[in-house]
Amino acid sequence: MEAWPEGPDHVLDLVGTSSALDSLRLVRRGGTVCVAGSLSGWLIPAFEPIAMIPTGTRLTAFHSDTVRGAAGAAVLQRVVDQVEAGVLHPHVDRLFSLDDVAEAHRYLEDDQATGKVVLVP
Repeated sequence: MEAWPEGPDHVLDLVGTSSALDSLRLVRRGGTVCVAGSLSGWLIPAFEPIAMIPTGTRLTAFHSDTVRGAAGAAVLQRVVDQVEAGVLHPHVDRLFSLDDVAEAHRYLEDDQATGKVVLVP
């Protein structure tokens, strides 16, 4: 809240339902929360939209079912191109060898990651 006293304009929630309500409380009134993760499932227990979504605030979702096949490949390629061009700067927390996938998974399950965890061949 120090960076945005009134809250950010947008929140991209990559965790899912366990943090969606926190994201709605964090975003500024009139802002947008997009839930794109499902680490905690897709159901919010006892969800009451009228009471839990602040007035004027938008709750949206993104899931990859909308960009399957060739459409998905184009979206992914655009992101890769932007990272390579230095337009996007993803925060990579740690790299793991594909051989260490079990260790990487434990690292994520233990909530140790502070950014993206990347598997490399």
